[in-house]
Amino acid sequence: MTSSNVCILLMYFLVVIYSSNGLATESVKYFEDYADSHSVEDTLQRLNQFDIDTSILANENKAKLYFLYGQLYEKTRQLDLAIDSYDKSINLVASLPISDTLIDSHLERSFALYLQTNDPAIYCVDRYKALEYARQQNNTELLAKTLTQNAFCYEDASTIHIGIALLDEAMDVVDKSETLNTNRKALIYNATGSLYRNVGLHQRSYDNFKKAYQTWAAIDDKQDMFNMLHNMLSQSIKLGHWPEAKASVDAQFKLAESSVQFKDFAFFAHLNAGRVALGMQDYPTAITNLNNAIQLRETTQEQYFATSSYLFLAIAYMRNGQASEAAEMAMLFKQDQHFRTDKQDMILKADAIIAFAKQDYLASINLLFQLIDDERKNNQNMLNPEVINAALNHHAKVAEFENILLANKLAINELKLTAIQDKEKIHELTLTIVALLTITLGLFLLFALNTYKKRSQTDFLTKIANRGFTFIKGEQLIKRAIKLRQSASVIIFDIDNFKEINDKYGHHIGDLAIKALAQRAQTCIKKHDLVGRIGGEEFLIVLPKTSEQDAWTISERLRNSIAEKDFIFNEIKINFTISLGLAELNASTTSMQDLMIEADKALYQAKFLGKNKVYLARQCA
Repeated sequence: MTSSNVCILLMYFLVVIYSSNGLATESVKYFEDYADSHSVEDTLQRLNQFDIDTSILANENKAKLYFLYGQLYEKTRQLDLAIDSYDKSINLVASLPISDTLIDSHLERSFALYLQTNDPAIYCVDRYKALEYARQQNNTELLAKTLTQNAFCYEDASTIHIGIALLDEAMDVVDKSETLNTNRKALIYNATGSLYRNVGLHQRSYDNFKKAYQTWAAIDDKQDMFNMLHNMLSQSIKLGHWPEAKASVDAQFKLAESSVQFKDFAFFAHLNAGRVALGMQDYPTAITNLNNAIQLRETTQEQYFATSSYLFLAIAYMRNGQASEAAEMAMLFKQDQHFRTDKQDMILKADAIIAFAKQDYLASINLLFQLIDDERKNNQNMLNPEVINAALNHHAKVAEFENILLANKLAINELKLTAIQDKEKIHELTLTIVALLTITLGLFLLFALNTYKKRSQTDFLTKIANRGFTFIKGEQLIKRAIKLRQSASVIIFDIDNFKEINDKYGHHIGDLAIKALAQRAQTCIKKHDLVGRIGGEEFLIVLPKTSEQDAWTISERLRNSIAEKDFIFNEIKINFTISLGLAELNASTTSMQDLMIEADKALYQAKFLGKNKVYLARQCA
């Protein structure tokens, strides 16, 4: 018997002994202590050796282990696995008396959903439920945490007073507690900064994000430090404080270099460098950094920001006089069907750029006017005296909160003067926004004399999906299959000896052959499958919910339908064949790119073995 098997048996034996003596929680503590002293990968490996579902642990302890799984997956940004683990934890304790595990699982699932969607309508459902439970629990630390996280859910100017009330309650709870967790203190600063941001008090927002950054820096929490730098940068851009914005970007790049375990730091550093350059009207630098960010988009699970990078690049191209490139990026932005619908200003900008590319200049101009009207209405909501007063009253309470916790004497009597200054600054920012939009409109009108080819997600020759859309949509289909643990397959194929067709009959006949193949491929797949042209005569088919055997049948049907038919193009009779490489989703696959690499190797083998063949990726192993 190997040493690893002995270890597993010993671990199981210990759990049995502990359980029989009423000490089952010790096995949970073992894994929690192990996680504190070992890497995420080592802890996951150790947990995987223990079968939670078949163990004799009570449901509460099983839930704690699944919660630990969720935290580990969350740290490595394996968000689908994290959410699945929190689901299991919640299901195990949902019917039991309310516990800390139930509340924490709802809160952490909410955070994973936040990272995945950035949509309050999705991630706040769990926070509302957690607060309902926390109010029934006698755990002040957990109640303060739940109140603080719920405050983020009220970001609209019309509901911000609710978020402020929740933060005030959180500080009251903390005041009555003998100790304050450092993370809780930083979270209160973070939530306060978020609320100030949403009512246009950008300097106050920046100051609170900076306090949160400094608090997390004291315990070297690099992930939260990076997040606060992102927030500080956004507020610096709003205020036009470019030295502070550039300092935040520089700090993000340094963290990205020193913290390689956080794979998406580089993506966000380039994204934010592009945003700063865009704000400073350095459009070539903005284009370079935003293109770098897009190249790194697969490193982040935060789809909202991955999609937003396309819009920022579209604006940079437009401001740099490259309207056709701008339209292409705007259309890639619009392909994300799950983008937050409440981000109407971003959607309007993309629609205006696309309308301009279609030479519908009137629609483009009207969309810009609508954007200006919406911005003015939003600023009027921000300037509502009740909203401003609620925010400033909360600021006074934060100051009092800091006096109690930190023994600082802050000059609260300056609040009235600062309130007037904040209102004046909001007016100035409103005028700046309108001026910038007017400049953008002027640029659109200058370009109106030029015409641009229509850009869309459709390939111009074959009328099927083009390369960009095929990769984006295909990745979505494969990720969904991985998340739902469903089968999926991809097929890469091309025309055999295509150069000979072009050389013998001309490129026009070659184009007709490509079109005929595309049409035939469409007839061989189901409604929800995807076929796209990814190269000259090269195509990709993505087949969700399709096993290798079914994909083989489709491949053979397509191959035979081409090989057995004579095609007549402009009275010229030709025949040709195709070769296909097929790969099926397996346990080691993490993305469509992995499948494409396998399928491409199989296609190479099909060519090598004589062409007019279907070859399976697993045969290459």
